[in-house]
This record gives sequence, C-alpha cells and structure tokens, in this order.
Amino acid sequence: SDNNRSPYRWILMGPERSGTGLHVDPLFTNAWVTLLQGRKRWLLFPPDTPLELIGMDSSTQVPSSIWFSKFYDTILKDDFPYKPVHVLQHVGETVFVPSQWPHLVVNLDLTVSVTHNYASEHGPFEDMWREVVTEEPEFAANWFAGLQAHRPDLVERIQKSHPSTMPQE
Repeated sequence: SDNNRSPYRWILMGPERSGTGLHVDPLFTNAWVTLLQGRKRWLLFPPDTPLELIGMDSSTQVPSSIWFSKFYDTILKDDFPYKPVHVLQHVGETVFVPSQWPHLVVNLDLTVSVTHNYASEHGPFEDMWREVVTEEPEFAANWFAGLQAHRPDLVERIQKSHPSTMPQE
C-alpha cells in the first residue's frame, strides 16, 4: 500500500530556469537523481561549508535562478575557501548527493528526472535515527520494527547511542 512507501522518492519535471534552491536533504539521507530528459546544473558544497557564506538561510529557500545571480560570483572567487563540486548532468546520468551536503540545481532545459532519498548505515546513522524519531515518529516505529526483524546490529547501535528514543511496544 502507499502507506508503506518511502516519502522520499519522486518524479521531477521542470521547465528551463526552474530548479531546486540551496538546501540540505532531510533526515541525514543520501540521494540519487537520474536525468531522463534535458540538462541540469548542480553545485554541491562540502558539509563543513558555513551556510551563511553561501546564502543559505534556514527560514527560506532562495530559488536556484536567483541564487546564481546573487551568490555565484562570490563562490567563484579564488579566495573563497569552500569550493563546490560543479556538475553538468546530461540524459542518462545519475548524480549522487551525499548526506549533509548543501546543494542546488537549475534546469538548463525542460527536464524530467527520477530521484530517491535513502537511509544508509554508513555515515551519521545515529544522528539520522534521532532526527527520524523527532520528525517522523510513526515512520520511525515502522522502521524500527523492520530493523528488529532484519538488522539487529542496527538496533544495537540505536540502543547504545540513543536508548531514550527506543519505540515503545
């Protein structure tokens, strides 16, 4: 049923100059995006980049077309210490977005893509668990039941790092 599906996968369509403003993916997830039509321009910043230096404000997301006009020249300067990864994505290519990397995308053409955010035991798993319990408690309870059945090693990591976040039976 749809209730058992992950809420973090989509088909994305957008016209030229649309895109996604600067953000960090939710819940410490990683993501992949495969492009089916068009071209996308990506900037991915290392996770230690101070967000205020790249125009990221937690209260609003600046549209990518505006971000490029307001902030792009700053990050191109030789003395800017946090160099982003620049990607020009073409049809058939997949971009991987690591957990906690601020990134933005602008569509250079009409685009169609498929994306999925996913949890990984590699990286900040314990931080991810804490955030999932806080932000998505019903999902956390279902996930925990699945972990108990299939990944007791991860249940043990949760018990050691966050015993107070264990779902009640």
